[in-house]
Amino acid sequence: MPSSPTPAKAARRDASARACAARALLAIDEGARAEEALAEHAPRDGADRAMTWNLVLGVLRTRSALDAGITRAARRAVWTLDAPVLAVLRVGAYELAHTRAPPHAVVHEAVETSRALRVGHASGLVNAVLRRVRVPTEGDAALGFPPWLLQRWRSRRPDVDAYLRACNEPAPVHIVVKDDPAGVAAAFQHQGMALLPTGEGVFRLPSRTGRVDELPGFAEGRWWVMDPAAVAVADLVPADAQAVLDTCAAPGGKSFRLAARGQAVTATDTAESRLDRLREGATRLSLPLAMSRHDWNHPFTGLFDAVLVDAPCTALGLVRRHPEIRWRRDEADIERAAERQRAILANAAACVRPGGVLVYAVCSPEPEEGPTVAATLDWTEEARFENFGNAEGADVFWACRLRRPASPG
Repeated sequence: MPSSPTPAKAARRDASARACAARALLAIDEGARAEEALAEHAPRDGADRAMTWNLVLGVLRTRSALDAGITRAARRAVWTLDAPVLAVLRVGAYELAHTRAPPHAVVHEAVETSRALRVGHASGLVNAVLRRVRVPTEGDAALGFPPWLLQRWRSRRPDVDAYLRACNEPAPVHIVVKDDPAGVAAAFQHQGMALLPTGEGVFRLPSRTGRVDELPGFAEGRWWVMDPAAVAVADLVPADAQAVLDTCAAPGGKSFRLAARGQAVTATDTAESRLDRLREGATRLSLPLAMSRHDWNHPFTGLFDAVLVDAPCTALGLVRRHPEIRWRRDEADIERAAERQRAILANAAACVRPGGVLVYAVCSPEPEEGPTVAATLDWTEEARFENFGNAEGADVFWACRLRRPASPG
């Protein structure tokens, strides 16, 4: 009869990166965002923490291929497996297919992880499946997207597969500089990191930089993290618009971009916790913002030169940065989101002064959420931004700038 592990060995097993990754995956399956689950479950140690993040995000990006391999090796559908057992198998299958870890070590650690997750009774199954598993590297399963989404996107973009493959790589990080871009770039260069310019005041960070909040200039409020596509949306707001309302503002990047240009920004959001995050960023950046909590299912008092509506949506344009989204949505979610967006847009439009502009945006490529909703506002379209299917796998936005008619006479 095998002896019980010592308390020290059991503690090490429970705290391993693989066990932490499996726990995070279980939390994500129960509805947590990946960042939230990792913040709770990832170890504090640098190496183990990085490994946990890599395992979790890797599993989320390649889940369809992993499940196809596990199904064949287990000779049963993945949904028939206990959730902790499936999490252990996904982590192990990902390691076998996408890391250089020796196969015998991966199998051994997976068995230990099953015990850490209190499903040691399935250790034999875990051992057998991982010794047989072969993760497909070609075909639709290898693209890492649910079938309904593949079919939908291919119907509009026959060349979309290149974008899908790019979405299965780690997402790059970009920063937006408040002022003095040359000085910020020099500060990074002094620490051996070369920034790549990608727009006005926008830089791409090197692939390996460590914690963002420890990089030069962060604590001093010289820049914030923001994707270039989101910058392009904010830049649709005319520079000569003095009073700007950002309706769904958190986490705040677009408000910061506008305030850094000298515009008077009023930022709203539905939850105080989201506004707290925005306040924290504005304080660090020393940017003046007026803020208030508001539910945009209801009217708002005030008129502005420009109103920015980055509406709540399916977020299907963020599947590279947030890979769990692709497994959370179904086709019915698109129309549900559009219904909410139409109500928000109508209330936001009432806040645009005659002759002013409204910028409507969604981080989704779905036409029901973008142009179809915008068309309900019968104003003149002046400009548009859309980047669905970009070969870089960048964040996808659809946005337009609409001009409200001036008052008669």
